Amino acid sequence: ASQLCEVIYDDVPNEDLLSPDEDMIYEDVQRDAGPVNANNGWSSSEFESYDEHSDNETKLPTRSKRNNHHRQLCQLMKAARSGTKDGLEKTKIAVMRKVSFLQRKDQLEVKHPPPQLSPMPEGLTSHQVVRRHILGSIIQSERSYLESLRRILQYHRPLMEAEPHILSPRKIRPIFYRIREITQCHSMFQIALASRVAEWDSCEKIGDLFVASFSKSMVLDVYSDYVNNFTSAMALIKKACLSKPAFLDFLKKKQAASVDRITLYGLMVKPIQRFPQFILLLQDMLKNTPKGHVDRLPLQLALTELEMLAEKLNEQKRVADQITETRQLARSVSDRLLSKVTAHTLC
Repeated sequence: ASQLCEVIYDDVPNEDLLSPDEDMIYEDVQRDAGPVNANNGWSSSEFESYDEHSDNETKLPTRSKRNNHHRQLCQLMKAARSGTKDGLEKTKIAVMRKVSFLQRKDQLEVKHPPPQLSPMPEGLTSHQVVRRHILGSIIQSERSYLESLRRILQYHRPLMEAEPHILSPRKIRPIFYRIREITQCHSMFQIALASRVAEWDSCEKIGDLFVASFSKSMVLDVYSDYVNNFTSAMALIKKACLSKPAFLDFLKKKQAASVDRITLYGLMVKPIQRFPQFILLLQDMLKNTPKGHVDRLPLQLALTELEMLAEKLNEQKRVADQITETRQLARSVSDRLLSKVTAHTLC
């Protein structure tokens, strides 16, 4: 991070911005965008570092119905394409109310194909060529991330619908807590990204889109819930692998059927990694954006927003993990005391 001090915030207005000297957030997360734990075998020991005792139910949000589906969908898509704060505010309200048309991802995919860069025009400068390549990496990274989120949901539904139950719904729901809302957020971001990519050669601007998409409290709320619940979710998976052979067999079959053989843990850790990956991509973009470029200040502001968001998530995760450790320690002490009392009574 220290090498970026001279280039990241050089022409930002004098504000109280997050210092680029701050340590990189999520210090315990891999910094590359490659698959995590994509080994060819499955073992419940993959979850050894997580608390086995955290199996409390977490309430998931309920869905509500809205009329005039088509009109609302068109309005929301228009707002997402515009990338304006007003548009993102509408998106926030819609998601927080659990508007039913956001669940219609099949319609989103048909009407709004994923971002696709046009062939590279001739006569570009070296910076323009590199920025185009980085944009391609952003597109591919986001497409892969959305696919991973949808694959997680493909675990959720079969588990909920299985008869007889592989795992009780009371334990399934907290494992997948907030995945659907995160998927919806990034589905909307991909629509806005596709619109921006389509006009890239005329505007060459991406920073403002990240600011508009990820500076909202909705994003912090949804990701905070997921990050804070992550340790408990992994503990539930580990415990179920050890105590429910049918659940372990289900995970093995899902993994074997996938092309890359990534485990459920490998998929579920990706939201933890997402903002650090965004930060690295935008840092590369900024390095190749000359002073005076229309995208330079928006990129600097986007990095500020993402770093602040990631730092908040990191701090909240630390607090959540400390609470889990304290509860586990208290339970362990209580169990030891009970054992001593029982042994003394028997004597």
